[in-house]
Parts: sequence; C-alpha cells; structure tokens
Amino acid sequence: MDLDAGEVIAQTKQVNDLNSLEDRQSSFTNKFKLPKTANNVRALDHMTLTGNASNVPYQKNQCTLYNDMGECFINNGYAVITDTGDYYEAVVYDGIIDLFKAIENASLADLDLTETEHSKTPEAVANTWSQDLPYRYILADYNGQNPINVSNPIKIYVDYLIPCLNVAWLWDKIFEKYGFEYSGSIFNSDEFKNLWLTYPKGMENNGEVLFKSTPESWHWLKQGWPEWKIYSAAFYDPEINELEETWSENDDPERIRYLKAPQSGMYRLNIKGNLTNVNTPVDLVICKNADFHGEFLAYDNIVIPEFYIAAQNIQPNTNFSTSRTFRLEEGETVCLVFRNTNKKFRFWDTPKLDVTFTKLNVAQTNFTDALSGFTLKDFLKEIIYRFGLVLYKDKNENKYEFLTLTEQLTSPPSTNWSDKFARKINESYIYGNYAKQNWFRYKYNGEGSAHNDHYIGVSNENLSETKDSIKSKIYSPEPYESPIGGLTNIYKFWEKEAVEDPEPGEATVTYKSLDNRFYLMRCEPVNLTTQVLSTVLPQSAQSPKFYRENFSKLSFFDIINTYYTPLKSILEKALIVNAEMYLKDTDVANFDFKKLYYIEALSGYFLVNKINNYIPGKLTKCELVRVNYSPPQTGFVLGPIVRTPSLTINNVVRLTPTTYQVGYITNFPTRFDVLHQYSPDGTNWKTGRVTLLSGQPSILTTSVNATHFRLLYNSTKTYSNTFILD
Repeated sequence: MDLDAGEVIAQTKQVNDLNSLEDRQSSFTNKFKLPKTANNVRALDHMTLTGNASNVPYQKNQCTLYNDMGECFINNGYAVITDTGDYYEAVVYDGIIDLFKAIENASLADLDLTETEHSKTPEAVANTWSQDLPYRYILADYNGQNPINVSNPIKIYVDYLIPCLNVAWLWDKIFEKYGFEYSGSIFNSDEFKNLWLTYPKGMENNGEVLFKSTPESWHWLKQGWPEWKIYSAAFYDPEINELEETWSENDDPERIRYLKAPQSGMYRLNIKGNLTNVNTPVDLVICKNADFHGEFLAYDNIVIPEFYIAAQNIQPNTNFSTSRTFRLEEGETVCLVFRNTNKKFRFWDTPKLDVTFTKLNVAQTNFTDALSGFTLKDFLKEIIYRFGLVLYKDKNENKYEFLTLTEQLTSPPSTNWSDKFARKINESYIYGNYAKQNWFRYKYNGEGSAHNDHYIGVSNENLSETKDSIKSKIYSPEPYESPIGGLTNIYKFWEKEAVEDPEPGEATVTYKSLDNRFYLMRCEPVNLTTQVLSTVLPQSAQSPKFYRENFSKLSFFDIINTYYTPLKSILEKALIVNAEMYLKDTDVANFDFKKLYYIEALSGYFLVNKINNYIPGKLTKCELVRVNYSPPQTGFVLGPIVRTPSLTINNVVRLTPTTYQVGYITNFPTRFDVLHQYSPDGTNWKTGRVTLLSGQPSILTTSVNATHFRLLYNSTKTYSNTFILD
C-alpha cells in the first residue's frame, strides 16, 4: 500500500492485560491514512468507487506491517478499512485476536464430534471404562434413580448415567479445526488431562407410546361358559397401532384383539386399575401370539400361551399397578388374560384398566446437537479461568503458548532494560478494575447458593468493596453429597417430583429431565469387577473397573489458591509506573511480553503491561507493573554496600543425558546459599544441592533428562530466570 510522505503509524503493544481477568487484548496500530492512489484503490478492490462490489469493508483483510528497513512489526495480522472521503483509514490488529476472531461465531457443535456418537447400552458404557475414548460415563449422583447396587459383583445401571467429554480432546479439536498449534506445561498436567465436561441434559432409555387405552379404544371379551369366564383385553385404535378387524360386541372369540409389534425390538406394557365385584383374587397374564379363533367349545379346551405373569394375587376392590418389559419380533402380538388359581373366576362387571403399550428406544447420544449452546469462545475462556492462563501468539506462525500466572510472574526469563529508561512520569497504587473482593462465581441450580465461589482478596482500603470478576457458564454441584456407593457430589440433571397418593405398585417419584446443565468434573478408577445393566434393556456387560466422580481442585477456592496466588501478591502492594523509554524498531518488533524487565533506576523487575503509541525516534510511554518474585527481600551485605540479589542463567550445555554445565551471572559472594533447580517440563521441579562458586560454571547432575533450569537463593526464596534448553 502507498503511504503519504511522513505518514506515521503509531503502534500499541499489549497482550493479556492483567487489569481485567475477563478480557484478552491484542496489539494494534492507531488509525492511519491511506491515500487514494491508483495502486491503493486497485488493492482495495475499487472500494468507494461508484458501482463497486468490494468486500474489503466487510472482511478480515490479511495484512503485514514493515518499517522502511524491512523490520516486521506485524506478520499476518488483519486490517479494518474505512472511508473518510479524501483518504482511506486503516487500523491493523495483531496477536491473540486471530484466535478469538476465528472462533467468535462458532459453538462446540461446529467441531467434528462424530466419533462420540453412540447408543447408551450397558456394553457401550462398559467400553468407556476399558478403552481410551473421548467420552466416558462417570459414576455420580445425577439426581435420578440410584445407579448402583453395592453387591458382589457391584451392579451399575446405565439408565440415569450421563456421558462426559474429555476437555483435552475438545481442546485439541478446536485448535485442529482452525489450524492453530498450542503449547504449555499445563497441558501435560493430570489436572488438565483428567477434566471432563458433561452432556448438558438428562438422558434415559425411553420410547414411543404406540397405544394408550381409552373407553373408545378397548374393552374386554368374555370367553368360556357363561358362568365361568376368562377375560381377554380387546383394543381398537387403527390410528396408533396395527390391530385385527373391528371388535365384536357379541364376544365372538374370532374377534379377540391383540397389540402387534410393528418392528422387532424391546416393548413395555404399563397396566394399572382396580378390579371391582370380583369374587376371588386373580392373576393378570401377558400372553404372546394367543390365536384362539373359535376353539372355545369348552373351558378346558382353551390353551393360553403364557408369556409373563404381569401381576399375581390381585385382591378384589384393590388398586394395583404393574409394568413388564420384553422383546417382540416384527408381527408378534400380546394380549392380557385374567385367571384365578383354578383358572376360572367370576366378574360381575367388566374390569376397567389403564393400559399403555410402548416401544422402547435405546438412547442415542449425539453431542453435536446437545453442545450447540456452548460457544467456543466461552469454552476457551472457561479453561483459561480455571488454570490462570495467559497466552502469547508466535509472531510468524499460528502458534500459541499458554503460561500459568505462576510461570509468568514467579520464574520467567528476564532482560535488563536499565539503559532504556528515560524518566518516570508518575506512579499509581491501584491496579486495574479490582476490588477488595474479586469474586469467581459458578452457576447454581438453587437460588442464593455460592458454596463453590471464592474471591481474590486485596487489602487496599481505597478499593470498592466487591466485584464479580468471573461469572462462569458452568454449573456447580449441589452443596451436599450423596451416599451412592460412597459419598459423591450431586450433579443435578433430573428434578425429582413426588407422586401424590400413589397406587399400590406405582412409582412414588417421577424424574423430570433438566436441560442446559454443563458441569466439569474429574474421575478416578475403582478396580472392582462390575456388572453393567439397564432396567429396560435386556443386554448386560461386565467390566473389571468403573470410574467415580471427583471434584478435586475445581472449587474456585482451590483454583484461586492454586493458580492465582502470584497475581494476589501483585495486587496487595500494587505499583504501576508510567515511564518514558528509549525504544527502537527492533525493540518493538521483537518485543517479548513473556519476559520481566529489570530497571535499575526503579530498583525492581517489571511486567510491561502496555507500550503506548510507539513512534520511531520518539520517547515511548510504557505502563510497567512491579512484580515481586517472593516475600520482601532483605538483600545481603558485601562490604559497606547493600545489594539486591541478582541471579541469571545465561547458558546451559548438556554433557550427558543427566549431566549439565550451567553458566550464570550473579553478584553473590563466593559460596553463597544458592541451589540449582531443574525440571523436565517447567512444572515439576527438583532441587540439586550444588553450592555455586561465583562467576564459574557449575556441573549439575540430575535424576531425569532436564530441559528447564533455574537458580534459587534459598534464604529469601528468590529465583533466577528460567533457562530452557532446546
């Protein structure tokens, strides 16, 4: 693009502004002018010319920004172009905005989740405990029916279990779909790998009602001699179920009606009623393929093909209710027959029953449809919140590095910027938009609940009292636990409703499914032989183990104390310095926000929060946030001078897989209390007790193949930079 002579493009550099825990920022330029030269008009697809059809004002325009010496400031950023009449105006954005811009209108349902689709059968549930699948059924109380029978072997019923998706697998899917790579030690931790997101609603193995009796759709046929009668149910509802021809009011045995299976599968009959004017207790029998067709010459000649005893010893004038589940092949039929122990009884009135015939369906789990309400942007932010992450985009590639606040603020690499300091403009003591209590909040099923919320506290009387810093879209488990095979948290997916005045045999509780409930949990294996069953499906499976829920380190109390302590130390004694710095193009183009910057004139290490309006050749205003590595340092006496401890590793050479030569710079006197620390991943640190001889490289022997190194001044727990060995 052409620029007018002398046109200045001022740049602001920022990333992960700690002023706000909710927002993530991007570097950008101020608005600058683009003259409407022939070259520029052509490049912008004739934007603003009469009759043009340019898409430039509506799209993300890829853009790279160089200085006149070829130094790249922004690589593969994007430009927003507007029109002012005489000129075009442009703003160029860079940094993490690429990621959030790519996913801003997408949800988890836009990912390829086909390998998670399955039928919820006992075998499928057991497979999630023995195979490395992206989804898993985790034993917990979901506020449905009790899923476990503690016997030998243990029995687990799948009907009221909820599937969960592995968060690490989802994370991979997001970055894979949009062509980004990511790195960070947190992704190797058990806390990240063993994190699961629940399916958002209660699921059951339910079915389709094929027939429900009404006074118009059924009656009873009497068979046998007039004095002794067998009663068989006759149904008629051609709109719902395929039946025989119309039933006869003359009790013709050839007109006996049956319920017919339209397809092979599992079926259920629900029956309830009250038998009045019956002279003796009776049984209710479900008969299959009972084809009488006029063979009722005498009672003793009637052959009843018994299938199931639906209810036994039904007392006269007593309410009863029963349910039976069975398999039918396509075209097979069932009917109901009453009999007493002598296979005869007397009805004075025709019995009245409520009968429902249902074809059962195996629950089909489709995460794609269910996850449409959870945006990718919200999902990424939920994970960033829970691990206290800051993210950095590689300048030249679509790669993102995620650091914990602990890594960013307590053991980062550092650079001495003392010679770039010009002057301090001012300093302030309130950082960002924080309050005395900065709350992290879950969603709850019960109004007024807050048992898994917590806050970052700041002891500064000049702050406002309270603020909700993070409002999660994830639900919290209930405040109490449930004794399901041992105590478990309750993740509510069903609402229990008591049945008023239940009839004998009728369920006393019904379960209403709740939607849009997202929970996070962890799980742990229980190595016990387990029989996996369903209350409605005939299949069963066996597994040598199952998984129980675990809410470890997921309350905001644990999250804040695990991942946000370094931020709290900054806020407690906040010092924000606005200073002018002597910066060059190379400083800005290659600036690294991951580092801390030591400025001798300010006697400390600082996080550079923002570089404001950099213009080549002019002093640049920078916002600096003081970072304390540890509690206040006492320093040490060297002759008459008190010096601040200084530790820097400048080189590491691998001699063998477990032997290293460590070069360093320090102002410590000889044989001071300094220890080596090393790590294979930057998270799990081990200490090698080697005392340094000032100015001379050390030989360090490790117990593992190490890649990360740092020094520890043991007296005040002060760390050096972290040196990463490629």
